[in-house]
Amino acid sequence: MKSNNPLVYLLKKITWPVGLIITAVVISSLGSLSGLLVPLFTGQMVDKFTLSSINPWFIGALIVVFLLNALLSGIGYYLLNKIGEKMIYAIRSVLWQHIIHLKMPFFDQNESGQLMSRLTDDTKVINDFISQKLPNLLPSVITLIGSFVMLFILDWQMTLMTFITIPLFVIVMIPLGRIMQKISKNTQSEIAEFSGLLGRVLTEMRLVKVSNTEKLELEKAHENLSEIYRLGLKQAKIAAVIQPISGIIMLATIGIILGFGGLRIASGAISAGTLVAMIFYVLNLSMPLINLSTLITDYKKAVGASSRIDEILHEPLERITVPDVNNSIVTGDLVFDRVDFGYDAQPVLQDVSLRIKPGAVTAFVGPSGSGKSTIFSLIERMYDVSHGDITYGGTSIYNLSLTDWRRKIGYVMQSNAMMNGSIRDNILYGIDCEVSDEELMHYARLAHCHDFIMAFDQGYDTLVGERGLKLSGGQRQRIDIARSFVKNPDILLLDEATANLDSESERKIQEALETLMMNRTTIVIAHRLSTIKKAEQIIFLDQGRVTGVGRHETLMKTHEKYQQFVETQSLTQQNQ
Repeated sequence: MKSNNPLVYLLKKITWPVGLIITAVVISSLGSLSGLLVPLFTGQMVDKFTLSSINPWFIGALIVVFLLNALLSGIGYYLLNKIGEKMIYAIRSVLWQHIIHLKMPFFDQNESGQLMSRLTDDTKVINDFISQKLPNLLPSVITLIGSFVMLFILDWQMTLMTFITIPLFVIVMIPLGRIMQKISKNTQSEIAEFSGLLGRVLTEMRLVKVSNTEKLELEKAHENLSEIYRLGLKQAKIAAVIQPISGIIMLATIGIILGFGGLRIASGAISAGTLVAMIFYVLNLSMPLINLSTLITDYKKAVGASSRIDEILHEPLERITVPDVNNSIVTGDLVFDRVDFGYDAQPVLQDVSLRIKPGAVTAFVGPSGSGKSTIFSLIERMYDVSHGDITYGGTSIYNLSLTDWRRKIGYVMQSNAMMNGSIRDNILYGIDCEVSDEELMHYARLAHCHDFIMAFDQGYDTLVGERGLKLSGGQRQRIDIARSFVKNPDILLLDEATANLDSESERKIQEALETLMMNRTTIVIAHRLSTIKKAEQIIFLDQGRVTGVGRHETLMKTHEKYQQFVETQSLTQQNQ
């Protein structure tokens, strides 16, 4: 459920630097108070110019007040901005920590570009408010109240005349603030859409170019950019209304003071110095009034920007069970007990029950879309089952520490995910123990990738590029296998897709996998007949249901669909 005020909810989730806030408030308050003495001293100096000779002590005191005001204001401004930066750092940290622990369905439904926009663009709007506008609030209020008090002390009748313009200012600002909040929310949504489009296109630029869809993607981007431009103009119009109104009100106030003040001087009620001081105090009001007026609109913008962040912060996190240091996960059978699962109410697995023995090879076979990859995702706890349970060694995997559970699992996948960095970084990615260069090379040799790595000028420090694009498919897969060797998992998930590889790469990968599979619980989505024949157990999936379990010879005799599948998929033609 979303909060009534998403910005307040967000600020409640972070730790405030209380000591720093108190120090900054005291110093900035003293700076504002010292600033209130400047017009008073200036007025007195005007009177002294006309009535008697200048006192050097008075001039010295005026200079000290000026310098003290500048010093305190500068230090206070820095400290208040430091508070703002600390808070926005905390907000970004909280948001990123939350996003990285969200469940996989969230990432299935949200583009990475949009999420990046929420982390950077939305938090920038909030940052501008917290680190730039909010620090001016207290000094502005002190200056505003202090200036009014001093004006009342100097001449209360003339001060009352200046109040005529204040209600007009408030009447204009409140509706404009509401409009600004709505525009800001729409602007941030459009920027997120644009960032999503950029992320999508830049990630798949090869597809864009080979499909000749540059013009189409440009048109989509222009739609977003046009809407951002239109909303930006709306914000500019509101700002264009606020700034002149603030100026007109200020000029009207000064005009009232000069006109009415001239009459007061003529009647002898006040001196010329008092009038000069009052004009300075009115000018003192201008900046705080502008700050407070834009504060309202910037606050509304920050609330608008934080509403989507608020939605993300209310998304459910993965169930990370705290590990029991006294009990490690006991190796045993991996059991699916009447499991149902679907994506967005679209059923994928129905009433799936199976048992995977430890230390053996279990192969999943079946038509495309039958749920084989979904089984892997459930084992990794990327998704929660809709019904039923998955147990390991008699304990539900959902009651095990998520960190410890995933540490037990190695996954060699079709996509061979790579992080932008060196080959060394990718092989050791997620490894939480020290690995020497000798060990690293040993595992790389087992994965048949040491030779091609050393053929690069930079060796293990060679950069792989975004998503490993500088490497061939076979090279990426062997680095993936090397990572699993280093991880040394108890359970190996293997998607044995090698159809797009040349025969030499396929042979080396197969040799590496056979070494990796030794003495491990191996669960494989099998594409080659040789693997299927070696499997101690074959599970045939069809439309989300288990329709056959057994060895190859048994299923060929008893399972008609398995027999047809083996023949029609031309598995007999693959390496045996």
